[in-house]
Amino acid sequence: MSRNRAQLAVEFVFRHIPTEWSLDKDAQGGFTALPAVPQVRSIKVPEIDGWRLRRRFLRLKPGDSKAALQFLSEIGVWRAEVDSRASLEMGNKLLSGAFGGRTFNGWAAPVKLDELWRQQIWWLKTLLDPRALKRRFGLPPGESAKSVEKLSFGLQTRIMNEVPMHIEWRRGGAGGVVETITGWEMMVATTHMGMLHDAHFRTCARPDCRIPFPRLSDHGQIYCSMECAHVIAQRELRKRKKSEKRRFGG
Repeated sequence: MSRNRAQLAVEFVFRHIPTEWSLDKDAQGGFTALPAVPQVRSIKVPEIDGWRLRRRFLRLKPGDSKAALQFLSEIGVWRAEVDSRASLEMGNKLLSGAFGGRTFNGWAAPVKLDELWRQQIWWLKTLLDPRALKRRFGLPPGESAKSVEKLSFGLQTRIMNEVPMHIEWRRGGAGGVVETITGWEMMVATTHMGMLHDAHFRTCARPDCRIPFPRLSDHGQIYCSMECAHVIAQRELRKRKKSEKRRFGG
């Protein structure tokens, strides 16, 4: 059976579900971040800068639980699980209602910080090799493939290659809108957005950043953001002033 195709402009919207995070320490000394979502009838879910928050995530220093908690508060919900039986009995874990153009019924997942650090390392490695991701998410296994291969592909697709999209009809035609409501969805969406633009990923030249970023043009961009470029410019300016001061005996 042939597949039908249509050209569609797609825009990306990243939303923040207000969430309070607290740390729980287990008997082994490990930390788990626990989410608390306000249980109100109408909750505001403002748009956030997904690219800035992705950079923030990739710059987190493993072991810095305070910074991790601040980051999660900016993100809102990190991951969420669909659960048709979710109810108010779940307390502040419940995530149910309309969020932008989406509805969701389930619960906000807690985050083990050791797992968050492992996810960060995985993303840092993955973003530097988008070709490998493209190969991984090509055509699904054929009908004659083993069941385990089909299951493995399906699970990887669900985790890394599914983004929530709806169609919005406006003046002039229709457009697709990918709307994320969790940090993980944001990471997946920004990754695919970079690959859709056929971006070349490189490492930020700021020594204390060094995160991968998509270079969307051939203008020789070496920093991941204007923020990093500004930091380096200020450092160079201070260095020159200090050098001139020594030179003229100041």
